[in-house]
Amino acid sequence: MAPAPSAVMVVNKWALKVFPFPGLLMCLQFVSSAVAVRLLSVCGQLECEPLIWSRARGFLLVPLVFGVAIFTNIKLLQAASVETAIVFRTIVPLFTSAADWIWMGRAFPEPRSACGLLIVVGGSIVYAASSAEGIRVHTWLWAWSYIFVLAFEMVYVKHVLGAVPMSTWTRVYYNNALALGFMPPFMLVGSEYTRLDEAMETLRSAPYAAIAVSASCAIGLGISFSGFGFRNLVTATTFTVVGVMNKLLTVLASMLLFAQPGASSSWALLALLACIGGGTMYRQAPLRAPPPTPEGAEDEREGLLRQEGDTNGSSVASS
Repeated sequence: MAPAPSAVMVVNKWALKVFPFPGLLMCLQFVSSAVAVRLLSVCGQLECEPLIWSRARGFLLVPLVFGVAIFTNIKLLQAASVETAIVFRTIVPLFTSAADWIWMGRAFPEPRSACGLLIVVGGSIVYAASSAEGIRVHTWLWAWSYIFVLAFEMVYVKHVLGAVPMSTWTRVYYNNALALGFMPPFMLVGSEYTRLDEAMETLRSAPYAAIAVSASCAIGLGISFSGFGFRNLVTATTFTVVGVMNKLLTVLASMLLFAQPGASSSWALLALLACIGGGTMYRQAPLRAPPPTPEGAEDEREGLLRQEGDTNGSSVASS
């Protein structure tokens, strides 16, 4: 995994603080990623297929659920602290592991793995509760929407990656280019389409607004590429757990390297260490074994084959 996933939540939080237009921020992320990939492809720096409807049709819902997941994440960051958002992020693997078992042909997590996932959730709750802002959510709608949308996105995208073969850069290009077609509904939330002049003025005049938005766009491209590449190799739940561990390790490193003396409680530090320990307990669930052959069916099959052989032998002898 690239380092982008571990920092995306913090960078988006910073970008929204100086540029409070979530719909427009998403548009800028999609446009910049699609244009960058296409230009690099035209220059021969990477392989990327052009946008063709016959290919895009099977991939069409991926940018929709991807866009909804990003939007609910952005709205959650506006409605809650980063620490609280991490708590809800740690809950998602519980849902994806059940979905992997029900729809993706995976075995149910072993007791050790299930215990590890629960430790991660419990540790994140203790960490958030002991932070300066505590567990704070202004709107629970976005919190639960984020959990369910992200869990669905993780499992559905994994299904599409197996059904629609493409290169990683082609998936990045298709995902971001097609996502632009789904943006109008997101622009209606908060009536951002009526505030374009205000948004442009914010980019020009607000301190660090352009830098924050540019950083958010760059990290969005990085997470698109690393995400699609890694998803090909693991299950939806493993991908989700690794993303959670990235975020927790980043928070832990920030706490140890940059926090002021006495600013971080020992409970928060212990909780993060417990989360990381719980994550290391998780093991990817294997594919479920095929259903056992009904008892006696194999013997019956062998009996029929012997009977067929005897019949053929009798026919040869009589002739």
